[in-house]
Amino acid sequence: MKSTAEYLDDPERAAARALSLLQGLGGLSAAAAWGWNGTAWRRLAAFGDADGLPDGEALSAGTQPSAGAGAQALRAGGQSLGWLAWRGAPPAQLETVAALLAGHLQCEALRAEQAAARAANETMLEISLLAGECPALERMLPRLHRLMQRLLDADNFCIALYDEDCSAFHFPFYVDRRDPSPPDPERIFPLAGPHASLTAWLMRGGAPVVLTGERIEELCSKEALAPPAPLPVFWMGAPLANAADELIGAVVLQVYDDQPMPTSAEQQWFMFAARHVGFALDRALYHGRLERQVALRTSELEGANARLRAEVAGRKRAEKFQDVLFRIAELSNTSLSLEAFLSGLHRLLLEMVAARNCVVALYDMGSDLISFPYCADEYASSLRARKPGKGLIEQVLHSGRPLLLDPYGSLPGVTAEEGEMPPKSWLGVPLYCDHELLGVLAVQSYDGEVVYGYRDQEVLEFVANHIGAALARVRALESLQQAYADLEQRVRERTSELDAVNAQLEFDSLHDPLTKLPNRNYFSKALRRAWDAYLDGGDRFAVVFIDLDRFKLVNDTLGHLAGDHLLFEAGARIRTCLRHYDFLARLGGDEFAVLMFGMDAVDECEIIARRIVSEFERPVILAGREVFSTASVGVVLADRAHYRQADDLLRDADHAMYCTKQQGRQGYTLFSHQLRIDQADQLALETELRRALEEEGQLLPYYQPFISAATGELAGFETLVRWQHPQRGLVSPGVFLPVAEESGLITRLDRYMINAACAQLRAWRAEGRVDEDCALHINLSSANFRDPDLVGWIGERIAHYQLPPAMLHLEITESALIDQPEAAATAMQALHGLGVRLALDDFGTGYSALSYLHRYRFDVLKIDQSFVFDLDRKQESVAIVRAILALARALDLEVVAEGVETASQQAMLKEMGCGMLQGFYFAKPAPAWALDWDKLAGLGREPDRVA
Repeated sequence: MKSTAEYLDDPERAAARALSLLQGLGGLSAAAAWGWNGTAWRRLAAFGDADGLPDGEALSAGTQPSAGAGAQALRAGGQSLGWLAWRGAPPAQLETVAALLAGHLQCEALRAEQAAARAANETMLEISLLAGECPALERMLPRLHRLMQRLLDADNFCIALYDEDCSAFHFPFYVDRRDPSPPDPERIFPLAGPHASLTAWLMRGGAPVVLTGERIEELCSKEALAPPAPLPVFWMGAPLANAADELIGAVVLQVYDDQPMPTSAEQQWFMFAARHVGFALDRALYHGRLERQVALRTSELEGANARLRAEVAGRKRAEKFQDVLFRIAELSNTSLSLEAFLSGLHRLLLEMVAARNCVVALYDMGSDLISFPYCADEYASSLRARKPGKGLIEQVLHSGRPLLLDPYGSLPGVTAEEGEMPPKSWLGVPLYCDHELLGVLAVQSYDGEVVYGYRDQEVLEFVANHIGAALARVRALESLQQAYADLEQRVRERTSELDAVNAQLEFDSLHDPLTKLPNRNYFSKALRRAWDAYLDGGDRFAVVFIDLDRFKLVNDTLGHLAGDHLLFEAGARIRTCLRHYDFLARLGGDEFAVLMFGMDAVDECEIIARRIVSEFERPVILAGREVFSTASVGVVLADRAHYRQADDLLRDADHAMYCTKQQGRQGYTLFSHQLRIDQADQLALETELRRALEEEGQLLPYYQPFISAATGELAGFETLVRWQHPQRGLVSPGVFLPVAEESGLITRLDRYMINAACAQLRAWRAEGRVDEDCALHINLSSANFRDPDLVGWIGERIAHYQLPPAMLHLEITESALIDQPEAAATAMQALHGLGVRLALDDFGTGYSALSYLHRYRFDVLKIDQSFVFDLDRKQESVAIVRAILALARALDLEVVAEGVETASQQAMLKEMGCGMLQGFYFAKPAPAWALDWDKLAGLGREPDRVA
């Protein structure tokens, strides 16, 4: 059993005991006792069906019990401390029990107030003692915050300090769990002005303030203040004052919507604590100012004392130096020899400076030598003349200024001369005569206790002036004797230099500066000499034209330095394939040419051509990477029957090389009569192509459909160009497109096809054959990216034919991105702005397709037909196609598979999730009038065919 005192310490048990007494008296079927703890109502005890009785909060709000029930307030000292609610007939002792329970609640409230007051007093005492324990603000302010958290919830708390000199304040301490950008402790804020803060307004007012969120918004609007961000639901602040009641800052507390509101008692404790915080901060600030003043005064006294000692020492030193300097001036006016003068000067110098080791070094610009007319050294009796190196004397000569090193070797890159003992301290000053640098006067010490200073440097500079004057007299005589000899020597040297320069100029005019091979000019002269000799009955010869494949890619990818290295390596490799009397030259760029003498048959030329091609099958190491750059070779054999001049040989060799490139590169071509015929035919074909572009009916657009793999429905067409020549018949694109590319007609051809395709698309739309979901693909060559009017012209065609821009798909090959990377990026961005969609053609067959997907924004990928052809034969092709489809899905790109020719290929692509299919399996390219629209519409309804 607990004693009465023990029950008084436990309000719940006391209330339970009181209700137990009432229950024992009879008459009540249910009862409950409620108590107020200062922040909320709590049910202390109950019996019976107490849930149907009103709670303490409802009773305090004036709610009346229902019929057959009652309630009585528990009061003590005029203060409501709780409620007693019941159901049934109350016993006569109810008033007595209620009074006893009210007294107990009053005792509990008094104990709580006493405990809070005791804790607050202890906190105030600790705040008062804090300035003595932590005089530094950075240590004191966090402890102040922890003490404030004893009194109330101070999670969002800050202290501002006021600077009277600049009428501004800063926040040395700021914690706020909601503020995304707390103020910098070093930043100052004005006390007044537009958009001032609430803290500034608080300090200007000089009185504590308690604000709700609505009051904050009203006040900020009225006073033109910057509202806190984020906005609190409760804001409380108090100005901080020192013992003289002067403003020193402010303390601020903020409460957000997820925190409990401070009680009135907590608000009072906050305002009371602000006074103690002000006194504590005042003492800490005063302590800091006092320490700074003491340190400043101490420093001033130490400086004055040091200056007095230095002045006394300086006067004594000046008296001694004055006498020595006077004797040095007398010595300079004598007619002693240079060696005797320097020896006497050294003895006088020893009286002022620890200059036991002294060296005078003179620099002769004509011979580029440093000589030593005087040397007194413990470890070297004399020094030999030498070329300038990286020693300390050279450092003084280069800078023209004194150099003081202690310890020796503190200058980066400077080391002792070979065979010399490194000194511990070194001092050197330049020797001048009439602003001309003659040499260096240096002293050095091998004793660690002897250290040179700036006073020694001043003495040495004075002595150097007298040495310079003496040297001027000696050098005047020597220069007169050497003048004529030097003049004659210079004439001989200049003549020799001029001959060397002329020879170098002649070499540079005939050779490539990078590879040092003969250049185009030199090769042309050698070719004409060989041709003239051949016409006069001399040996037959051959011309080999060599071009490096993919050189531009290497240059653009790895840089010009790597490209230069590749060209140098290419020249060296070609040289190893030739005989010692063959003539190799670099014509320019990545083009080389060879004169092979003594060639009587084509077989001999082929041997060397194959050797050159195979030499480039080995990789070249560029910038730490293996790079393969193959060679395309063209060979022509001199023939009096077919050539009239030497330059025609180089032209045909170039044409043979170009034929090699057209055949896939990495090989050689021997120029023959058939090539000569083809060359003439190519010129004729170019002329006829120009005429076809100006006429109607020769260049025809053919259309090959592609379907949706999922539904089999028509998804669009690819436009292909065909040439219906009036005499040649139907000319293959593989014949005339290279001619168009090389002649520059490809841009006119592309525009011709785009215009014709747009006109046909408009006609199909007018006939109702296609809708806006149908895509029309048209090829666009790289040459178009050089045309600044390309985007404007395409936009004008779209508007002219009233087409939705998204129906037009321009197919771009990787070669276009290699040729014009920057121009392509600009044009593609502008085309996307028009709404035109872009497709990357022949994906996976180029050099760096993944980098293009990263750099350029495409809408469609077209899988090259080489992968589709082997899809049902090779697992490698299946893996490649799956990888391309996965990459397209990751980049949100549509995919068209080209070259579908069998049902198995269609089924596999459909199973892999390829979006669209194109190939002969569905339809061959055909002109617009020959398209079978009924068949195209029924592709989706046809059952799968067996390949």
